[in-house]
Amino acid sequence: MLEFAVVGGGLCGLAIAHGLQARGRDWCLFEARERLGGRVLTARARNGTPVDLGATWFWPPNQPNITRLVADLGLASLTQIDDGCLLHLSDPNQPPQTVALSGQQAPDSDASTAATSEAVHGGARRVVGGTGAVIQALARPLPSERLRLGQRLVAVIDRGDHVELHLRRRDEADSTSFSDIVLTRRLVLALPPRVLDATVSFEPELPAATRQAMVATATWMACAAKAGFVYPHAFWRDNGHTGNAWVSHRQAMLGQVFDACGPIAEQADARQGAALAGFAAIRAALRPGFALSRDLLLLSQMVQLFGPQADDAAHPPELFWHDWATEPETCSPADLADDGRGAGAHPHYGDPALSLPLWGGRVFLAGTETASQGGGYLEGALVAAARVRRQLAALNDA
Repeated sequence: MLEFAVVGGGLCGLAIAHGLQARGRDWCLFEARERLGGRVLTARARNGTPVDLGATWFWPPNQPNITRLVADLGLASLTQIDDGCLLHLSDPNQPPQTVALSGQQAPDSDASTAATSEAVHGGARRVVGGTGAVIQALARPLPSERLRLGQRLVAVIDRGDHVELHLRRRDEADSTSFSDIVLTRRLVLALPPRVLDATVSFEPELPAATRQAMVATATWMACAAKAGFVYPHAFWRDNGHTGNAWVSHRQAMLGQVFDACGPIAEQADARQGAALAGFAAIRAALRPGFALSRDLLLLSQMVQLFGPQADDAAHPPELFWHDWATEPETCSPADLADDGRGAGAHPHYGDPALSLPLWGGRVFLAGTETASQGGGYLEGALVAAARVRRQLAALNDA
């Protein structure tokens, strides 16, 4: 029987596992995907350029935990390029206009008004090498035998003095699914609350207030999709652009585009590190209808924003795409039903019902959506992990 089981191999789950390992405890982490990171996903171009297709930014002034972790792991970061100006494409039949943003992240009605530096991204920073470098650095010292990938939690049963987990995994030899049973004294569920509600059964049922809070808590990034474009060099900088763009017409494939270059792209002779990335503007339910023409439409929009070099036949970009709405580990039916509602508004996170120990202190909910601060962001994942570590320590001291 395990002393601790952690379900969810994203930043929160790994931070909790890291703490358990440091204290010499008996633990295992179970992750449904065949990779660690959760909503952190860094792709690599053929030339080595990293492209974040999931969590991308952190903000040092109000996110101290992720800022400190990046430094403690010995990772470098760079400021998101942002002079307060961007290209705004509001009409698909007209060229984009360069607009200056005020501190309220809105185009100023007075064209002569100077742009406010960092108005687009608010002083955001990115991890050199991609956010996946944080996941790799956290996982590196953890024993591989304690990291169980490809095991999806489907049921949790309270046995009084321990908890019984039912985990489904796939046999690659014949593609059949079968279940493992794992016993543990303490269980940490580092999963989005709505995903947990939709995919895991509990015996007995969780308290009504907990279940209601789970269903009401939207999953961050659930219906998001991101594209990345890796180029031989950052031609848009040569042309005086930061890479920041907004597209607001109804036919837009991407609603927001930004410079995704690494530090090497700042060198005049750089041959790698030049990239742009953007967020899908099309609702999740409509994206399958664009599957065959998607890449062509994405590149067409980039050409309209940045000119013919964005799709140069002699030096074509390497294109990446990831749709988080297709992943049951990230997107629940409730999230899909909510897609498009309250667009642009940050969901409410940190419901107190999601931070209480359950079943007499045998089960704990974690994940960025449960955080009292920074919910939805990398910061929230670490805030939630710290809260669970304190709760576990208190039980051990009692």
